[in-house]
Amino acid sequence: MGGMRHERGVGVDALIVPSADAHQNEYVPEMWRRREWLTGFDGSAGDALVTRDGALLWTDGRYWTQAAAQLEGTGVALVRSGARGAPTMAAWLARETSWRGRGGGVVGVDARVMTLRAFEDLSRRLERSGAALVALRENPVDAAWGERPAPPRAPVAAHPEALAGRSAAEKLADLRAAMRAAGATAHPIAELDTIAWLFNLRGADVAHNPVFLAYALVTLEDATLFTDGARVDAGALRALEGVASLRGYDEFEDALREAAAAHAGKFWIDEAQASVWLATLVGGGGAIAERSRSAATLAKARKNAVEIAGMRSAHVRDGVALARFLLWLEGPGGAGGVTEFDAASRLEALRSGGEGYAGTSFTTIAGYGANGAIVHYRAREGSAREIGRDALLLVDSGGQYRDGTTDVTRTVHLGAPSAQDRRDCTLVLRAHIALASTRFPEGTSGVRLDALARAPLWALGLDYAHGTGHGVGAHLCVHESPPSIGARAGAASAAPVEEGMVVSIEPGLYVEGSHGVRIENLYLVERAAEGWLRFDALTMAPLQRSLIDVSMLSAAEVAWVDAYHARVREALWDALDAPERAWLEAATRALGDGA
Repeated sequence: MGGMRHERGVGVDALIVPSADAHQNEYVPEMWRRREWLTGFDGSAGDALVTRDGALLWTDGRYWTQAAAQLEGTGVALVRSGARGAPTMAAWLARETSWRGRGGGVVGVDARVMTLRAFEDLSRRLERSGAALVALRENPVDAAWGERPAPPRAPVAAHPEALAGRSAAEKLADLRAAMRAAGATAHPIAELDTIAWLFNLRGADVAHNPVFLAYALVTLEDATLFTDGARVDAGALRALEGVASLRGYDEFEDALREAAAAHAGKFWIDEAQASVWLATLVGGGGAIAERSRSAATLAKARKNAVEIAGMRSAHVRDGVALARFLLWLEGPGGAGGVTEFDAASRLEALRSGGEGYAGTSFTTIAGYGANGAIVHYRAREGSAREIGRDALLLVDSGGQYRDGTTDVTRTVHLGAPSAQDRRDCTLVLRAHIALASTRFPEGTSGVRLDALARAPLWALGLDYAHGTGHGVGAHLCVHESPPSIGARAGAASAAPVEEGMVVSIEPGLYVEGSHGVRIENLYLVERAAEGWLRFDALTMAPLQRSLIDVSMLSAAEVAWVDAYHARVREALWDALDAPERAWLEAATRALGDGA
């Protein structure tokens, strides 16, 4: 593994503190939020670096405004990832010399929180500059933190086969077939949503995501689930009978050491998810037969017919809640005295009445005026801004349902939008349509698709500093990889967008200090013709017609909006009462029919 060092008590010149935990979660349990505790920045993405004479934080365009505010006065310098001229952490470490001693500096990282691929890539980069990267067995932040929050212990329950579409035994059989083909006899898994999907179980250990802390070890003969057995309910225990044995979460390390001898040279390690710690336990690079994405992770991303039907059904119920929310906003909700926090609470209450509702899929973003330009803004009770009628309101929200997961963004105006409001909203709509309406050949990567959405904005010298789309699980994580549609050619966006995957399309435009615009739908990737794919809308929510400047749209774009609105109207009609139907009829009227 390219000179990997796994050390205890080594002195380092710099310490990397990523947002990730031992399972590479995006939303991290409180006990592992080391970067947040250290810097005060609580966004879901960002990596800190502590050197002998300072500290820096890298985060992407979704969080620049938030991070600048939260880091003020802390002494932690903000590096805007993706901004022109901003170095990556690897580039900064490779060129920086002030903290290095004679013969090069030593950079440390907790072996559990960096993936094998990321560690090897960074290690090679640093070695070329005379520095060394070491994997630490103990995290120095933990010693400084003191009393940390307790581990989560939410119940673990069975996810019915009627919603999963396939039994855990069938999924394991498919995984073992892939293992045989790869020459692997043992496959440790740390990715929580893959484990939940593989065993048809769900939990609540991670905010907004129905997963539970666990490891798994699958061999050609058996499977073992490592989690706190005391919180696994009776239904889940029955579901595991004859499928997998159950051992304690803390027993995984010993079990993997035991397996190392029996499966030497035949481990399947998902290098994009497995940590350096896990790779070391199996015996290092010589023990690994396969390093690619887990076949279970890829199967999870390619939804089966039952999961697709569940996602469609969940999105209709979600669309009903959104329609009622938008109607409320235009009526009593927009009459004054309603804050961004109130709006988010109202939307959650409306969603909670839907069949199978299980909570939000992420914290609702409701940003009015300038707050809409903060991509991952979070309204807080007591400080949230009152929603008026003279600026745009951006609402990005989602729900978890027993049969699906939703994520939708709508930008609305409760008064008379300005010419710039309409221009910016129409530009983002054109960007959305450009990608949503495209057909593309099988094997096309997310990074290639990304440019299609940006082209209408690029033509005017405009852009947005976040990805265009992410995968979404079926009653699993709202951010699922693969697929990923983004401008940076990383491993996720370099992967092909495949039939059966669910992906968001969410271009935006942000004017700091003024407003933000984003339009987001979820789409199923489906077959268009032999060798060709297309996007089919799952999200069923009207686009505000008063924000669309029809003169800026082509005939094909007008037809796309009208066809989409016709589908929304048909999907939601039967679930609405007479006043709600009247509102929906007006909201989805053809663009050529006037205001």
